[in-house]
Amino acid sequence: MSLLLLVAGAFFSWTLWQRFGLLFKLRGENRFDRIGERLGALVKFGLGQRRMIDDPLPGLMHIFVYAAFMVLTLRTLTMFGIGFSRGFHLPLLGPGEALFGPYYLARDVVAVLALIGCGYFVFNRAVLKPDRVTRSWEAYFILAMIAGLMVTDLVFEGTQMVAAGRTDPWRPAASLVARLLLPLGLSAGTLLLLGTACFWAHVTQVLVFGNFLPYGKHFHIITGLPNVFFQRLTPSGSLRKLDLEAEEFGTAKAPDLSWKQLLDTYSCTECGRCETHCPTYQTGKPLTHKQLNQTIKHHLLDQTPGLLSLRAGATGDARTTALEAFPYLVANSAHDGVIAEETIWACTTCGWCESACPVFIENVPRIIDMRRHAVMVEAAFPAEATRVFDGMERQGNPWGLDASTRGDWAEGLEVPLAAAGEDYDYLFWVGCAGSYDDRQKKVSRALVKIFKAAGIKFAILGKQESCSGDPARRLGNEYLYQTLAKANIETLEKVVGKGAQKKRRVIAQCPHCFNTLKNEYSQFDGHFELVHHTQLLAELLHDQKITPKISFDEQVTYHDSCYLGRHNGIYESPREALAKVPKLKILEMPRNRKEGFCCGAGGGRMWLDEKIGTRINQNRVDEAATTGAQVVAAACPFCITMMRDGINETGRAETLRVMDIAEIVAGSLEG
Repeated sequence: MSLLLLVAGAFFSWTLWQRFGLLFKLRGENRFDRIGERLGALVKFGLGQRRMIDDPLPGLMHIFVYAAFMVLTLRTLTMFGIGFSRGFHLPLLGPGEALFGPYYLARDVVAVLALIGCGYFVFNRAVLKPDRVTRSWEAYFILAMIAGLMVTDLVFEGTQMVAAGRTDPWRPAASLVARLLLPLGLSAGTLLLLGTACFWAHVTQVLVFGNFLPYGKHFHIITGLPNVFFQRLTPSGSLRKLDLEAEEFGTAKAPDLSWKQLLDTYSCTECGRCETHCPTYQTGKPLTHKQLNQTIKHHLLDQTPGLLSLRAGATGDARTTALEAFPYLVANSAHDGVIAEETIWACTTCGWCESACPVFIENVPRIIDMRRHAVMVEAAFPAEATRVFDGMERQGNPWGLDASTRGDWAEGLEVPLAAAGEDYDYLFWVGCAGSYDDRQKKVSRALVKIFKAAGIKFAILGKQESCSGDPARRLGNEYLYQTLAKANIETLEKVVGKGAQKKRRVIAQCPHCFNTLKNEYSQFDGHFELVHHTQLLAELLHDQKITPKISFDEQVTYHDSCYLGRHNGIYESPREALAKVPKLKILEMPRNRKEGFCCGAGGGRMWLDEKIGTRINQNRVDEAATTGAQVVAAACPFCITMMRDGINETGRAETLRVMDIAEIVAGSLEG
């Protein structure tokens, strides 16, 4: 036993030194704040496996196996102790002691459940073959090892019972094994041989299993719980702020990645949950977050010698020289890389992958960091983005339309301007689409009708408003984003107030503006109270400030915006507003709320051509059409554009149309 532990322990220690040594060579991140919240999340999502049950049957089977590992840890320690002393047992777990019976009952129950789980996973992989599951010999090997651990332990216990001539009601599974062995009439010597073989097979499997973990996807057994503990606690719709003065321009090579991003790749279980509702994967784009995890992990492991040789604290020319030896992560026309250029530009940043991942892998931030370097350092980005950046820089909107005409949509509506000094309670942040897009202008005007009907005192910024910067940031132009953000914050603080002096709420009709102003401007000390227009509509309807009386006798299906729903948790307000409209009937799409499917416009994709695979918006329109609804209700300018285009592209303009919730509510008001 000493020899086994020495050899296995030495090899395991060397492997972990290699694996975890890399963490100290990568970019630092402070993930040691808010310890209480982190411990709470660890209990709920790590130890409690909360996200596993989102996919009920596989999740339950995984919990069976997980529970076996948790309970059998004490049993495994006992087995190693027996290798030194035959009568060894842990305190309170020996025969006749307080926890002996209850613990061994739990041990037998979870062992049987783990065998059921292993059987299910073999059947799932060999027979059902779901698309999201990676085919590999490793999975079968690990399942065989887990089942072997359960069987060898129970058989070892069973031989002890036969030798002693009795069974134990506290150990029903081991007792069943004993009853199966008893009719065989095995001699004492044969029983001893069988029990001894199972004992050594068990402890050897434990050591082989442990040493194999760091070399495959099951490394998550070691790193999964720490990864849950170190999860991002900031809103999922908030990207990290780059220190541009310190010349931090995103991720180009392996040393630019953070230690948490490496821990993410170690923790990937390859379960494929990130693919089930991923718009890029489901429509044939060259991005699967599961595969990207593996690509980055294997690249980092290949670069282990170089990374471990990086001198701690090296900066300036010394670091630049050291970095030259590393390959680029992303390939483009100027150099090779381990990740295809199309991969990082395919992501819509919808956030499904992160909300589905049971170990909280952060996929979107690292993709954006790669875009940032491509844009700000190499000027390697899709050609369509040039016009977007130029328009935002010159005129404060992605179309490059005249900034002085931003408030023209309100002509004839007698909408007050914030600069006029009038008394008002709400600042209506109209957004670029609401100000310039002819379709979205109708939504802006509908909201004005609702505000006036409710007696709300509001004002707009007019030409003082500028793009929130969301498209620039998601497309990787952090410099342009920060320029716009700082200017907008200065403007907002003048009309809304600052700090404790804030006296007005900001209404946003675009979820992307809502998310940016609410979750990202705080990085520049811009703190504002945001309300999305669907939240305000639900509030006004609930308080009977407005009363819909005109019937909307049509069937409606609501499309969840990713930046309203998944990134900000606003799922019910839009539905509550629709439910107040007379005779309106809501038909849910199969993929709704948390599992809602992206329209394809997020992450700056609104402005880029979709040339690979099938179109995401058409996929979503096809789903909407299956409900039998005549109207797709939305609450986002991007979604309205994408859904409208998808309806036209699929030839459904005669039977299906898209409307903003504000238009539906406004149409139901008299006057």
